[in-house]
Amino acid sequence: MNAATNGAFRILMICRTDRRVAMQEMVERLGMAEALVLKSCFTLMQAGFLEGKRGRGGGYRLARDPATIRLTEVVDAFEPEENLFPCRLRTDRECRIVGLCKLRRACERAYGVFRAELDRLTVADLALDDPPPRLSAAPPPRDSPPVAPA
Repeated sequence: MNAATNGAFRILMICRTDRRVAMQEMVERLGMAEALVLKSCFTLMQAGFLEGKRGRGGGYRLARDPATIRLTEVVDAFEPEENLFPCRLRTDRECRIVGLCKLRRACERAYGVFRAELDRLTVADLALDDPPPRLSAAPPPRDSPPVAPA
């Protein structure tokens, strides 16, 4: 899978239908570059998995119930089938060794297993818990004297 597909799965793991996730939160929580978050979110919106809102209170949220988004749908939005194989298995041009190629048959079997496993799972199966609440202030360094209550 390419980086955008991997990023899309990670983004979908933290998005919800009931609250928006800001781009900066995605970048920080997922450790992804902002450009990759943008690219993945754009494709996810085009495919109807996410909806976005700009400005204050903006961010991204799931456009569909996570239990209805199969992982194969996400792969299909990002990865043309021919990109998942080491050779051109689904093109009009005939391979010179097609009748003898064991790699082709192995890849076809592996691809079938790969799709079957992803088709069994939905975004709801991968959802991560919400992040812990942020602390309002960092604790004082160990070397500093205790601060007297006000």
